[in-house]
Amino acid sequence: MAESPSAPTTSATTTGVEEAIPLEITDPTTVLIQRLDSWRHVVDLLHDYGEGHRVMYHNLSRDYEKISKSVHDAPRFDSVETVPQNGDKPAREGISGGFFAIREKSEVLINASTEAEKTIKSTVIPHVDRLSHDIKEHIRGLKSNGFKGVKDVERARALTHKQIELLGQHTSSFGIFSGKPDALKDPYIIYRGVLCKLDSQIMKENMQTDTLLSIQRDFKTFESHVVSGIHQMFKLMDQTQNTFWDFQRECYGAITSAFTNIPQEFEWDKFVASNKHILADENAPKRSIDRVKFPNQDHESTRPLIEGVIQRKSTMAFSKTYNSAYYVVTPSKFLHQFASKDYVQSPEPEFSIYLPDANIGAMYPKETGKNKFKITAKDALKTISTKHTYEFKTSTYDDLVKWWNVIHDVATSGSGTLSRKSTLTSPAQLEPESTSSPVEPTVDIPVAGTSLAPTEAAAESARSPVEEPVSTSVESAYQTPASVVSDTAEPPVGAETETETSKVVTDNH
Repeated sequence: MAESPSAPTTSATTTGVEEAIPLEITDPTTVLIQRLDSWRHVVDLLHDYGEGHRVMYHNLSRDYEKISKSVHDAPRFDSVETVPQNGDKPAREGISGGFFAIREKSEVLINASTEAEKTIKSTVIPHVDRLSHDIKEHIRGLKSNGFKGVKDVERARALTHKQIELLGQHTSSFGIFSGKPDALKDPYIIYRGVLCKLDSQIMKENMQTDTLLSIQRDFKTFESHVVSGIHQMFKLMDQTQNTFWDFQRECYGAITSAFTNIPQEFEWDKFVASNKHILADENAPKRSIDRVKFPNQDHESTRPLIEGVIQRKSTMAFSKTYNSAYYVVTPSKFLHQFASKDYVQSPEPEFSIYLPDANIGAMYPKETGKNKFKITAKDALKTISTKHTYEFKTSTYDDLVKWWNVIHDVATSGSGTLSRKSTLTSPAQLEPESTSSPVEPTVDIPVAGTSLAPTEAAAESARSPVEEPVSTSVESAYQTPASVVSDTAEPPVGAETETETSKVVTDNH
């Protein structure tokens, strides 16, 4: 039997054989859509860029308006207005002329900013929006045409595949079963059906390929259109900004010239010329506190009874350190300690004793070479304070006598205030070299007029330690502990040492 002329013939040597149903469908639609999405994103960013400049110029217009208002009330100083001969606007000099230039040029910049905003809003933004619309339409058309053809190819391949499977079933059972076969199930008929389905499938595949090729060819033209639109956008932006920058450069140049052309002494010279009767005289002498007078400046309560630099021993247990400071006894009966005599550096005391509430110990006798005395009291500057025994030392015995007599007289004069005229004068002040000065007993007993009873004062004094100073060049010959003397004789050194040690232990407890 001869083969039908319509049936395709194949040979083993035929090249370029293809599968009836390829494993994959050639479809770049997805990749092209992704590319269009990227272009759409680019255009959206450029839209934001243009919109950002529109907002910038809008805000800039408002900012220039604020700047103009901020200098509206600028002082005029002694401004000079010069009327030119050619009929132009009056020229203003000095600082007032500079601020006038700011206000005038700010108005120009406000108008230029507003105009730039309008240009971007009416030309740049719509141009970018049109590009974005074109890209969206292109994506919509690509999805409609590309995906529709793919679905047609898939359905055609499914029918071909079904027919090929049916051919396989009947060719595999050919010659096995006897009897009269069904005419429509003849493998030849089924084979012809495969060719029919395959022909329809290939036709649709070729149509899809033609569609994709057409889309791809159009892409080059479309992308050129998009890039050209971007070129046009930035030309509009450049033109808009150059116009604004020209205004801005001219305005700022005018403002800068208005201020930098002012002579450095222009305003001051005019001010001095207008206010000579008010301004300070450069030849007038400077004020001095020595020539200043104020109420109660010479009141007797402001004059110290005695003042100077003496030393005070530290209150720390077993300490031998003496610190120098400036001390003052005032008519208010205080013994104040200052860091220095300078009232500017130390206007307030560091340490104060209210003398009527203190126990004043006796002076060391002159022959001991120790110019010292003790005071048991509280620090008046502290809200909560306990009594301590403070040891004071002067540089000479004469100073010791002066300080002790004043402090003793103030402490025994009772409460209240004391004037310089009422300060008692002791024999020791009249005879500083006298050897009959009071001496320090074994136990400090408060002098008359103090606040403690004799027995209480003796107990308080017994609890106070007697500490020795660090030897200095002045008393290098008296480095042994001070002897505790009675009213008539000086006890042995050992007895004093034992007594002082017991005082330190008692005070620490």
